[in-house]
Amino acid sequence: MELNKRNMKKIIILIVFAIAFYMLVKNLYLVPNFFGALLNIVGPVLAGFAVAFVVNVLMIQVENRLFAPLNRRFQKRWPKMRRGFSILVTFIIILGLITLLLFFVIPELARTITNLTNSIPAVIAHLQQMISAFSEQHPKLMQYADQLNINWPNISNMLSKYGQQMASRLVSFTVSAVSNLFHGAVSLVLTIVIAINTLAQKEKLVAQMKKVLYAYLPRKQASWVHHVCHLTNRAFYNCVTGTLTEACILGTLCFIGMNIFRFPYAILISVLVAFNALIPIIGAFLSTVIGALLVSIVSPIEGLWFIVYFCVLQQLEGNLIYPRVVGSRVGLPVLWMLIAITIGGNAFGVLGMIINIPICSVIYALLREDVQRRAKPQTWNIPDEANPQEKADKQPE
Repeated sequence: MELNKRNMKKIIILIVFAIAFYMLVKNLYLVPNFFGALLNIVGPVLAGFAVAFVVNVLMIQVENRLFAPLNRRFQKRWPKMRRGFSILVTFIIILGLITLLLFFVIPELARTITNLTNSIPAVIAHLQQMISAFSEQHPKLMQYADQLNINWPNISNMLSKYGQQMASRLVSFTVSAVSNLFHGAVSLVLTIVIAINTLAQKEKLVAQMKKVLYAYLPRKQASWVHHVCHLTNRAFYNCVTGTLTEACILGTLCFIGMNIFRFPYAILISVLVAFNALIPIIGAFLSTVIGALLVSIVSPIEGLWFIVYFCVLQQLEGNLIYPRVVGSRVGLPVLWMLIAITIGGNAFGVLGMIINIPICSVIYALLREDVQRRAKPQTWNIPDEANPQEKADKQPE
């Protein structure tokens, strides 16, 4: 190989890549720490972009539909003011929905805690009756328990020492909790500020990113990257809208069914079901367990019937609502959605389940486009050589 300037440049790049790859493999255990530190630094920025993306789903409806009469009537000053009013109205709607949910959920939660507190003495009395009945039925075991030589002073000293350790840990935990709360409040403010600025100038940011893309990449590669970004944006947008729609439908159906069958805590459990519906697979299990426990406080038999009812509702949701509401929006068949949820959950947990659906939607769309481009029409009409009668029929007479 001739050692000209071009080949020397390739050799240098190859050597640098080999050294970097070797250092990466050698210090692979530091990679999680590096990404954790990087995530702590850019966490508010990424969270701001994520909040802006989710809020943008509602803001588009406010800007294009709620303000449609103003958009048609005022053409001079209104376009400059429309984005600011759209952001304000969107956040007012979101805060209003959260306040409305809390207005219904907090009294229900307080009533649940009150009922649970009031039922504790009855449970303790029932346990005492069971213990007394057991002692009457098995007097020899109780005599053996009385003969046990238990050193109560040592147990008391051990519990006291353990309590002092717990108190010191509680103090340190309180200090760290306060510092984390302050850090979380600052991060929340930064996240909201970044989200508002992103929503205010989203068209400008998209134009700048597109300009940088075409400036540093060849036109063909830049067009392909732009196409992938467009598919990704559409997939995530459809996934967010589909998931929120499916959660609202499931929560509404749960509320209606619980009122029909007269289950207690209908509002509280329906809200929990709607929020847990945002988490694939695991959310259904959490809703079943929490709902059954809450209903069982009033009546254990009704708790069992609630499990039966919610399993039927989950079958309805899993076979009819979710594939048609979420699957149709992201453009994924049911089998692909199950594969995406399984792989994402095994690799990255709950977050992987949520994110992997739109990612697989993008991969599915790109693969379908590539197959359609590569497949030639005549390859689908190849005659079957193993059928001589069909071949003879096609021969000219």
